[in-house]
Amino acid sequence: MLTMEDERQVFDAFINSYLFSLKYLQDFLSAPAEKYGVSFDQFLIMHEIKMADGDVTLMELSKAHQVSRSAISRQISGLLDAKYVSQQTDADDRRRRILRLTDEGNQVEEKLFKEGLDRAHNSLNIFGADRISTMLKFINEFTREVMSKDNEKMAQSSKTGKLS
Repeated sequence: MLTMEDERQVFDAFINSYLFSLKYLQDFLSAPAEKYGVSFDQFLIMHEIKMADGDVTLMELSKAHQVSRSAISRQISGLLDAKYVSQQTDADDRRRRILRLTDEGNQVEEKLFKEGLDRAHNSLNIFGADRISTMLKFINEFTREVMSKDNEKMAQSSKTGKLS
């Protein structure tokens, strides 16, 4: 059993990891996209549109990213303004908006994808495939076991008005 001091040290280590490592990772991932005036999330949207087998809609992206429709809408709006994405109304269902990359959007996505691969190769050269794989497995497990349960608690507390 951990003492209060041990718990405090674990908490402080968690905070320091967040403040430095995780924020650096976010900056590391975002930096290439910023050259083109897009966020890393917007690049991911562009990549998903490009790699999709069929049509991609705002609702499908919202589900895939596990965010609200308005959150995805804001991201798409920036891509539309930058002329990286176009939107077409589905002929069979006028409520459906189909998203496609423009020629410029395709070029930007390709450049960002290649730069992302280069960065991934550099990380593999530094840490090796086994360590990267172990890290990714841990992050996925953390997400599944901790974050999803926290989200369930938050949803429950918003319904009842009580934090547990």
